[in-house]
Amino acid sequence: MNSMRFKPETLRKFTVEILDKVGYRGEEAKIFADSLIMANESGVDSHGITRLRTYAERIRHGVVDIHAEPEIVNDADTFIMVDSRNGMGVATCRWTIDRCIERAKKHGSCFAAVRNGNHFGTGAFHTMYGAEQGMLTIAMSNSSACVAPTGGRTAILGTNPMSIAIPSEKYGAMILDMATCTVAQGKVILANKEGKKIPFGWAIDEKGNPTDDPAAALKGAMLPFGGPKGYGISLIIEILCSALTGAYMSPDTKSFWRDFENPQGLGFFMGVLDISKILPLDEFKKRTDEILDRIKNSPKAEGVSEIFIPGEIEQRNRKLANESGIELGSNVYSELVALANEYGVSADILKPM
Repeated sequence: MNSMRFKPETLRKFTVEILDKVGYRGEEAKIFADSLIMANESGVDSHGITRLRTYAERIRHGVVDIHAEPEIVNDADTFIMVDSRNGMGVATCRWTIDRCIERAKKHGSCFAAVRNGNHFGTGAFHTMYGAEQGMLTIAMSNSSACVAPTGGRTAILGTNPMSIAIPSEKYGAMILDMATCTVAQGKVILANKEGKKIPFGWAIDEKGNPTDDPAAALKGAMLPFGGPKGYGISLIIEILCSALTGAYMSPDTKSFWRDFENPQGLGFFMGVLDISKILPLDEFKKRTDEILDRIKNSPKAEGVSEIFIPGEIEQRNRKLANESGIELGSNVYSELVALANEYGVSADILKPM
C-alpha cells in the first residue's frame, strides 16, 4: 500500500506518547503536538509528523532544553527582547506571542526579538493563534544556511520563513505562510525520503547547476523565490532575526537535521497589532472581506476554476483532514512504526482509518 489515512487525533496521540518517552510532557507538549499535526492537516507534510523523529532525537540528546523558561531581557513596553534559553521553538513562540498580545491590548501593538531559539515549526500555527484573538500577527525566523543568494552557488541564507495572519469574518484568518526560498527545504528532504524527484528551479547542486535530484540538492543549495526579490526579502528577515536579536547568522546556525550536539541558536522576529485600538474589529473584518471578495470574484484566466487567497487551500485541507483523515505515505508510516519500536510505544496506536 502506497499510502493510508489516519485520524488527526490518532497522530496527535502518537506524537504525545513519543514526547512522553523523552520527558516532554504537559500543556507545552500538547501544543507542540498540535503544531505538528496542524501542518499535516494543512497539507504541509514537510513540517508535520515526518519531523517527529528529529525533534525527539534533539530532546533525547539534550540539544534542546525542554525545561527552559523564556525570559524578557530588555523591555521597552511595546518592544521586548526575549531569550529563549534554548527552549523548544513552538513553546517559545506561544509564550512570546502571549506576552505581545497582553501588551498590545494596552498599547495597541507589541513586537519581540527572540534569541537562542530552536525551530518553531509552521509559522501559520503561531500567526493563526494571534489572528483568532483579533490580532494582526507576524512571525519570522532565520534558519541554518541552505539557500544561495541570487548569483551565488553557496548556501549563505536560511529558508528564512515568514507568516502574516490577518483576521476576517467570512474567510477566517487570511494567512500568508512561506519560506523565502522557492519551497521549504523540508519538501526536498521529504522527497528524498520518498525517493521522488523534485522540480527544476527548486535547487542547485554543489557546482551551481540546476537539479531535480533531492540528494544533490541537499548537498548544494536551495534557490530564493522570484530571484532577487526573494533574496532581498530573505536578507531583511536575516537582519531582523540575527542582527537585531543577537542570534547566530544563518551560516553559523546549527543544523536542525544533522547536529545533535549544539543548540541551533536561531532568532525570531514576531509581533501583533491590536486592530480594535484603531477601528472596531468587526468593521476591519468587513473591509477585509470586501477586498477578499473582489479578489475571489475577479475574472479568471482561461482554464482556472477558482482564485484562491493566501491560506485558503490549507484551510480547506484542514476541514477535509478532519472529515477524511490525514494521508501518509508508506515510507513515513514505516518510519513512525520504527520510531514506536525504538521508544517502546505500541505501534497499535497507529491504526489507519
